[in-house]
Amino acid sequence: MQSSKGNDKLGTGCRVVSRAVGDSCPPTCDFLGIDCYAEGTERIFKASRAVGLRNMITEAGKIRSLILTTIEEKRSLRWHERGDLLKNGQLDLEYIGNIVKACESILADGIALPHMWMYSHVYDSRVVDMLGKYIVLYASIHNKEHKEQAIKAGYTLFAWCDTLKVYSPKKPRGKKAVEWKKALPKLAIIDGDKYVTCPEMRRGREAGGVTCTGTKDSIPCNLCVKGLANVLFLNH
Repeated sequence: MQSSKGNDKLGTGCRVVSRAVGDSCPPTCDFLGIDCYAEGTERIFKASRAVGLRNMITEAGKIRSLILTTIEEKRSLRWHERGDLLKNGQLDLEYIGNIVKACESILADGIALPHMWMYSHVYDSRVVDMLGKYIVLYASIHNKEHKEQAIKAGYTLFAWCDTLKVYSPKKPRGKKAVEWKKALPKLAIIDGDKYVTCPEMRRGREAGGVTCTGTKDSIPCNLCVKGLANVLFLNH
């Protein structure tokens, strides 16, 4: 599979895999066709769309090679910065099966897997059953109904996306963004569960700030990378 080395938000301590937006996503996704940054990325950077489409066709051997490269580089692996686990509107069991085969073959060689994490709008028990042993899985949810569906599917970690702007207004531009960050809550109680506000969103990624896996100028968060807590992504 084709991958890249992190980005400004994720940091440089990870590799990133993406799939074609829309082609691999649930049509019910709250972002799709409305306010999806991933769709915007594919529109602006045509090559990213081509990469996503190529990654819709997978082989266990190529996934194994990707994971081994990640291990050699001493990085973590972010699955699906763009895209998700579907193909032709159905759960892509061939793709998931190839991930499992790759992980099992590496473990069989006595090699520990790297930290790997994924957010998904696909609430299907097969995702948890097949990938939960190897990858930290977050159910991307937008409301209580989504959370209930994810719980039934077996998810235990949740990424609450505040598209309804319950916990913060949309991020302003310019100097007002600084005050917006300062006012963000570190912790929110949603439907009885604790959610840590994404530290990168709250503190920023500038020098002295936070990114998911760190850079020379920012500290690594690792909250989602290691599945340490539920996370709240504010409207931005």
